[in-house]
Amino acid sequence: MRKDVLQTHTRMKISDILRWADTYPYFYFHLQNSPYDDLSHYRWLVGVARKPHREPLSEGQWYMGGWTYEWKARQKKTWIEFPKRAFFVPQVVIAQIEAPEWEPERSNRPPVRHAKFLEASMDKAHFTGLVDRIREHIYYGEVYQVNLTLGFQWEAIVEPISAYLALLEAFPTTYNYLFKYQQKYIIGASPERFFWQWQRLIAQQPIKGTARRGSTWLEDLQIAEGLRRDSKELAENTMIVDLVRNDLQQVCLPGSVQVPVLAGVHTFPGVHHLVSTVYGEKERNIPWTAAAASLFPAGSMTGAPKRAAMRYIYEYEPIGRGFYSGAIGYISSDGEADFAVVIRSWIYDKQHRRLVLQVGSGITYDSDPIAEWEESLLKAERLLSAFNLSLQGVRL
Repeated sequence: MRKDVLQTHTRMKISDILRWADTYPYFYFHLQNSPYDDLSHYRWLVGVARKPHREPLSEGQWYMGGWTYEWKARQKKTWIEFPKRAFFVPQVVIAQIEAPEWEPERSNRPPVRHAKFLEASMDKAHFTGLVDRIREHIYYGEVYQVNLTLGFQWEAIVEPISAYLALLEAFPTTYNYLFKYQQKYIIGASPERFFWQWQRLIAQQPIKGTARRGSTWLEDLQIAEGLRRDSKELAENTMIVDLVRNDLQQVCLPGSVQVPVLAGVHTFPGVHHLVSTVYGEKERNIPWTAAAASLFPAGSMTGAPKRAAMRYIYEYEPIGRGFYSGAIGYISSDGEADFAVVIRSWIYDKQHRRLVLQVGSGITYDSDPIAEWEESLLKAERLLSAFNLSLQGVRL
């Protein structure tokens, strides 16, 4: 047993752990919940603190939290503001390497009350028009792919623990996390790994390629097989894998970067995804923060080449991304790190009663503007239903 981790072998309710954690102004909880995941260090983990960490991150220390997209991008006003580096050093860490399946829990309290839709960052006409403009940039060789995102904002009263349990039931995935930073919460169900470290091995698992689930097992199988063979989706995934390989090669030993899985189909509630795994052996003298920075932001959330794609993101997206498409997770004192890409996540400001959801799609020259709009809404669908929210009747 590690000296700085308490490991529990008793069966505990998530709600009990979260209620305890929520008595602190800062906490992070995550549950690994994917049958495809063979890289996780802990089945579940929680850490709490009474103050944030504002100094540079160093080796040999526990940290929990993450980086907003603007950590490595030009600043743009977001709907819910966080520090670019929002970390804390946990006073207590409770973790379990192996644990039985969690028994489903339902809260008696509705996750969201008195929700009033406020605005979308762009409507359908604006979004599809931008897709065409990005396709022009691609046609002229200025960029190969751009991830275009939009956001939706509500005024609402949210019970974060009930919301987390509802999302966990609706979308069990690789990372089901709840992060509290003062009066702001990130309630997430991200299927994508941003940064994983064990000893000197580091890895990333980019997602590119999405398809809906079928209504029958046969239709579902056919859709998954169609995604596996879709030339546009495969090209998009391969393009991001090449970007990740290039990023890793900046901090890894020559010849150590490998792609053991290219565009494998992973199935989640509501969607199928193409997921690749890329790893390498980090140079001995490079700290973990530099390794993470070399990959940030996740190529799947920018496009390629990364700098050109980020320039168009800044130019065309009306609001900043904030924590959306940033990264969230932890690193232990002995250097085991696991961070998710912040997607499929709700962000809630308790003080101002603001609830935000952001989604997006990767644009290539072959993209159909309407299809990209529909893919973005597909990614939002299950997250909305978990909170009994809908965009039906909203003018978009």
